[in-house]
Amino acid sequence: MRAFAAGLIAILMGCSPPAANAPATPAVATEAVTSQGAVDALTPLISAEIGAPVSLQATTVNVVDNWAYVEAAPKNADGSEIDWTRTNLASRYENGAMDTNGAVHALLRNENGSWTVLERVIAPTDVAWLDWAARHGAPPSVVTTPPPPTP
Repeated sequence: MRAFAAGLIAILMGCSPPAANAPATPAVATEAVTSQGAVDALTPLISAEIGAPVSLQATTVNVVDNWAYVEAAPKNADGSEIDWTRTNLASRYENGAMDTNGAVHALLRNENGSWTVLERVIAPTDVAWLDWAARHGAPPSVVTTPPPPTP
């Protein structure tokens, strides 16, 4: 009977709300959710532009206030490399008007919990995002990309 009572108490304690002094959820979790939301909002637009379902593997996601800058590598939905000659961008690719790494860059704004894509570019051959922050009134730091890792 004591084992039953101890088990019942353990179960009830597991169901009770956390103590008032319990640590808050780390900010990183919120940031990760926010970052993924920005990538999720961008994915269907990039898929439509490429002409096939894609997954975006984010390499940079900067979130500052209600703004996000995303740099990502588009992949086929199964994670394999995209054959650009079989996409809506084949002509650009074949004429050398695309950066061969195929990176996506985008500026988004969060309004009422929903991300809106304001600017986007796929595989630009120049730094197309340089004036996006100024053009849209975003904090300049949002569009800053981190330096490459040192060897």
